[in-house]
Amino acid sequence: MKKRNLVGIALYLLGVVLFVLSNSSIVSGSPIHLEYFQRVILCGVAVCSIGTAPCIFQTKTRVGMGIKFAVAAALIVCIFAFGGFAKNSMA
Repeated sequence: MKKRNLVGIALYLLGVVLFVLSNSSIVSGSPIHLEYFQRVILCGVAVCSIGTAPCIFQTKTRVGMGIKFAVAAALIVCIFAFGGFAKNSMA
């Protein structure tokens, strides 16, 4: 496997790990305590790493290009859908 492909996969995984880390900080009883600003930074870095991954990952077919951009778009939509940028305050 080429180094560019490994870096692309690592960027996908980095984005997912940062998002999970950010969202685990708002769960009751979590040892991770992040402020809203810190969560926004983590989710922003996650979106950027997921957004750059398809540009680094090399494919030779149109289907492969479509799949890599679809995976990146789905992951970014999940970050917004699961409240990655939502405030973590209680009413």
